[in-house]
Amino acid sequence: MKHFCMILFMVLSIPFALNGADTTVQENAYPVALPPERVSISTGESQRFEVPFVIERFRSSTPNVRVGLVEGRAFEIEGVAAGNAVVTVWSQGISKEFRVTVSSSLMPIYRELSRELGDLPEVSVELMNDSLSLRGEITRTTRWEYFQRVVKRYENRCRNFVTFKPGPELFEELKKQLANAGYPVADSISPQTPGQLKLQTADGVLTVSGYMLCEDDINSVKRILASMKWLSPEWNGGTMHAETDLKVADTQLDVGVVFVGVTRTQLQRLGNSSADGTVLSWNLIAWFRAIAGAAPDELAGTSSGNGLYSYFNTDLKGALVFFGNNGISDFRDAGHVTLTNNSKNFATYENGGTLNVKIEGSDNADLKPIDFGLKLKIRGGLVRANEAKLELELEKSLAPIKQDEDYFQRSTKTTTEILCPLNQTAVIAGQKDLTYSDSGPRGYAFLRHIPVINWFTSSREEQYEEMMILILVSPRIASSQVQMTSIPSDDTREVENNISKSIEEKSEEVHEQESQNWFLKMFTW
Repeated sequence: MKHFCMILFMVLSIPFALNGADTTVQENAYPVALPPERVSISTGESQRFEVPFVIERFRSSTPNVRVGLVEGRAFEIEGVAAGNAVVTVWSQGISKEFRVTVSSSLMPIYRELSRELGDLPEVSVELMNDSLSLRGEITRTTRWEYFQRVVKRYENRCRNFVTFKPGPELFEELKKQLANAGYPVADSISPQTPGQLKLQTADGVLTVSGYMLCEDDINSVKRILASMKWLSPEWNGGTMHAETDLKVADTQLDVGVVFVGVTRTQLQRLGNSSADGTVLSWNLIAWFRAIAGAAPDELAGTSSGNGLYSYFNTDLKGALVFFGNNGISDFRDAGHVTLTNNSKNFATYENGGTLNVKIEGSDNADLKPIDFGLKLKIRGGLVRANEAKLELELEKSLAPIKQDEDYFQRSTKTTTEILCPLNQTAVIAGQKDLTYSDSGPRGYAFLRHIPVINWFTSSREEQYEEMMILILVSPRIASSQVQMTSIPSDDTREVENNISKSIEEKSEEVHEQESQNWFLKMFTW
């Protein structure tokens, strides 16, 4: 009975085993399993596998892996989304498992970018939801350039949120370059202190403002800003650019002019570098020798002495002291004007007089005024922060002299344009004059006037000398910040009494000396 029941159970179970669609029953019915295999693929990637039996069924434990293209013993596994899954394929009585790990398709890029950007701690590489992002803020130019080279190779595979923001060291470098060019950066600016700059940053804009001495200064500042590549939107990704608010300040120039008479002998003496211990540069020595009529440079062995224009590395006062120390004291005329920087109008100085000359007519006589003296007309302005361009009209005339029922007036006029550094002295060689000097007679009183005897007791000297008229021109910026520090009456209250007392004392001293020397006057004429 027992054996009969077992046979009946087996017979009844055969149809269900052959026709059943339940894979669990099928696997349990034939529990022969080949060793599992581990598989790693990326999303969107497909790999082909082959098993030692004809595949009848297959299954994936999760939807992030898809099984397709089953042909006999081969099939493909496709990664749909990142994650893990178990793919099982089987036939009658045998099965095999594939344990699949699906990684993002950006994982290789993530690892490569993380390695290449490892030296930039300010940049983070983020992989999330199958998306690769770069975030951070770079403050140095070298690091930004390196980052740009790296990310260019992956610009289509990641989202770049990294920006450039100039750090303090870049602003310090900019300030240093501006200061070296003569434009220091200050906290505040005003027209009274031209040449200083102020830097302000807001909303990705660097604003450079200030008052300049001339247009050349404005262009110079703009060139410095243009040389800063980190201020170029094309370079920094549009995060910052520079704008300027630069104006030319209303500045006035003081220009002093002095006419100096120098003889040929004095010029030659100035050409000696050892004269009175004064040491001159070789080009200035050659210049003095040239205007004195020395040999040409190619014969004299000098250089840089051509032309009738040079300048001293000192102001007008220093130039006059230099001439005075070398025995030159013939300062014939001088004037001073103040002009507005780069104004079109001439600043004029006149010092002289007017002579009314009678002109005979047919019916009556008229008086014609003729001006004479020194006239200076100057205009121009700064072309650089330390150099001025001046247009000069200098006229010097003598009073008219009547000659044979006519009047003759001698005048000298110079019209020129020069470039001269501020606080230095331009020297222009002007006209030449022939001078005559008489230094006698000298000798003993009475005896020097007696004929024959005066040959032994007196002397007389006549000298003809060619003289060069040098024109000294020195520009400087006029100061507009002079302030009164005390009330004038406090300083001048006792001046009048002191001066009067001093004059009286000197007058008494002179009168006393004249009284003591009355005897000597008898022997002098």
